[in-house]
Amino acid sequence: MRAPDWKLEDDRKTVTLTFDTEPRVSLKLTVDAVEDILTHLGEFRGAMTPEVKRDRARGQKVQAVPDPRWYTEPDLMRGDSLLHIRDPRFGWLSYLLPREEARKLGQYLIDQANAPDPAQPKGKGN
Repeated sequence: MRAPDWKLEDDRKTVTLTFDTEPRVSLKLTVDAVEDILTHLGEFRGAMTPEVKRDRARGQKVQAVPDPRWYTEPDLMRGDSLLHIRDPRFGWLSYLLPREEARKLGQYLIDQANAPDPAQPKGKGN
């Protein structure tokens, strides 16, 4: 079977998913249905093998979400950090970071924010 054909409808409120079967089957999905599918597929993918690689090489090309909304709060059970990031494709994603990992992430972000702009020539004055 070929990959299905996906189409965002003009109303931008529904997606039509058409399977190249005999007979052809089309599903018209609302926002709620798409979110339900994303949630369930994410859960299934998390249980599948092979698992998602635990590490990734630095410098790989990515499709990053620019300037996402985010917030953090302490976990009420242990005081670890809950990090919430809004992804327009997948909704609010939440991560529980142990204190030491939160500390390392915070320091990495501070170091990167304080680093010289990579577009600036080094060692040259105005």
